[in-house]
Amino acid sequence: MEEKDFPGLYQASDAASLKAQKNYKGIIAYDLITMIIASALAIYNYQDTEPKLWVYVISGIFLLVSFTLTLIIRTKKFEDTWYQGRALAESCKTLTWRFITCAESFEVNLDKEVVKEKFISRLKEFSNEFKELNESLNAKTIVLPIITDKMWEVRNLNTLERKDFYIQNRINDQKDWYANKAEFNKEKYGNWFLVIIFSQLVAIISIGFLIKFPDSNWNLVGFFTTISASALSWLQLKQHQELKQAYTTAAQELNFIQASFGDVNSDDELAEFVLDSENAISREHTLWLAQKRK
Repeated sequence: MEEKDFPGLYQASDAASLKAQKNYKGIIAYDLITMIIASALAIYNYQDTEPKLWVYVISGIFLLVSFTLTLIIRTKKFEDTWYQGRALAESCKTLTWRFITCAESFEVNLDKEVVKEKFISRLKEFSNEFKELNESLNAKTIVLPIITDKMWEVRNLNTLERKDFYIQNRINDQKDWYANKAEFNKEKYGNWFLVIIFSQLVAIISIGFLIKFPDSNWNLVGFFTTISASALSWLQLKQHQELKQAYTTAAQELNFIQASFGDVNSDDELAEFVLDSENAISREHTLWLAQKRK
């Protein structure tokens, strides 16, 4: 399934979440960079008044920019939009997969109009639950079809065809996504930890240098301490280690669930399988949300 095959509410909330995430992380990154630059300007202790004054002025500008960015983060609430947007998008996606596979609440024997009304009703509930997101949703996207042609097409397939479609487009796709994300976060965690260790080590060496040469005009302690603190803040924001564990666990759970997929031969068995799979995916999202709100 492509993104355009899902309801407009999913597409709008997913886009709003990704945009808010990009803005939130981007502003924090610039905030940390400005503080690092400000600390870099204090590396050398100028003796003449004029260059010292210029250093103070430029440092003040960067610190003011950092302060402004901090206020923007506080007032714009990008983080809330990011979390709520993803929660709404994941809810819509899970509901869509239940609809097209004729799972719980959308059984194959139900009348088309009844199923349609049930689906629309659930989406309305999601929309009301996350009504604070409305101002962040793209109006042109939100009015896209609630039930797309592709959704009806898949729903009208026979049991085995729906089974194959679900395993290929949901289970395998989700497992690959989890596995790739787990490896990505593992690598990033290691890289950022090396930055923290290196900067702290250089700061210690710099202290030793100043102890031996107390009259030196060079002081790298503040600069590398700021780098270490910034890298640690970024690592806590990204939560690479926690996400790596969550994604690995989710991939393993889906793999175990898939192992029983060969026994699925009826609509009832398929509905039960889909329910177990979607619950596993929902648990990963719930864990992600809990970690982000710590």
